[in-house]
Amino acid sequence: MSLSRTTVGAALGALRVVNRAFCGRSLPTDAHHPHRVLCLCLSHLGDLVLLTPLFANLRLRYPKAHIAVVCKSAVADIPRNHPAIDEVITYEARWILGRTSRRAGLLESVKLIRELRALSYDLLVVCYDHPLDRIVGLCTGIPAQVSLEGSEAQQRKSPADGAPVPHRIEHAFDLLRALEVPIVDSAPSIGLPAADAAWADEWLIEQGLNGRTILGVHPGAGGRQKRWSSDRFARVAENLVGTYGCKVVVTGGPVDAEAVRDFLQNSECEAVQAPTNLTVARLCALIQRFAILLCNDCGPMHIAAALRVPVIAVFGPSSTQLWGPYPTDARQVVVTARDGRMESVTSDGVLAAINCSPLHDWLGEKSTATIQCN
Repeated sequence: MSLSRTTVGAALGALRVVNRAFCGRSLPTDAHHPHRVLCLCLSHLGDLVLLTPLFANLRLRYPKAHIAVVCKSAVADIPRNHPAIDEVITYEARWILGRTSRRAGLLESVKLIRELRALSYDLLVVCYDHPLDRIVGLCTGIPAQVSLEGSEAQQRKSPADGAPVPHRIEHAFDLLRALEVPIVDSAPSIGLPAADAAWADEWLIEQGLNGRTILGVHPGAGGRQKRWSSDRFARVAENLVGTYGCKVVVTGGPVDAEAVRDFLQNSECEAVQAPTNLTVARLCALIQRFAILLCNDCGPMHIAAALRVPVIAVFGPSSTQLWGPYPTDARQVVVTARDGRMESVTSDGVLAAINCSPLHDWLGEKSTATIQCN
């Protein structure tokens, strides 16, 4: 969308004045027991995974409520398969999707708002701080609404110098606190339908990988600046394969095609490429069967962490304090570029970090060899 955040912010302010008589910011849970809850979650895969504690705790607090989620179709499997969610409504937000993606136009946006107004929700949770998300929320006319105001969200993103950076999971917790909903389940959780789990097992059998120690490699990322070089991915994978006898499965969708191709061309170890058209549900089922996932800062990293699969993750411009795998696990190996540039991270540095971590001991139960850096 071409509108600037300043223009959108001004429109939001005007709408807020108009709606103030009809929409409160939130109601205390001891005075308001919603029958129909709507969560507006127009963001990316990793964000949705980190929002699952919000869903779980809303369900615990409102066990009889109908809880629905509005999200992009590409990530809809996360809420759709979560036991706390009753309904998923998909919407392709123009301000979130890339320019080449299919995006909802004005008429589709108006249609969505009209449908949401007609469904008689009595509590709206606007999960992210984009002004257009809040404009959509205000247009629904839902009587009780809660969101983190832009100033609060910005403070989360840019804390004072020297102050610890709160993890993105705190965004979900802050929304729960605003609703006065107790935080009982604090860890992300992912539902795995039986059909998708069965597909993963069948696919691994077809590839001759059933029962093997699998190293998953996901060389793609949300942006080129967050993508580690494929040849360095290959060197780390080769070393792990040679030391521990892992079998390599490479994952990546159409947007990751270049990174996957480069990895396969650079790697001297045998690797099997997963289908590029995997649904998120099947990707989750496959990741659950990995012994480790080697990756950048990306959505699959958050899936692996939620499924308690150890990750070896390379970070460049992203903050590990803000976006690192959650919950933390002693077996996780997270290597960060000190200058924020992915090319500053070497394969030797990643291998040395693995060798000095509990992940090395955990993998060492399968082999007594030590990792030799290239």
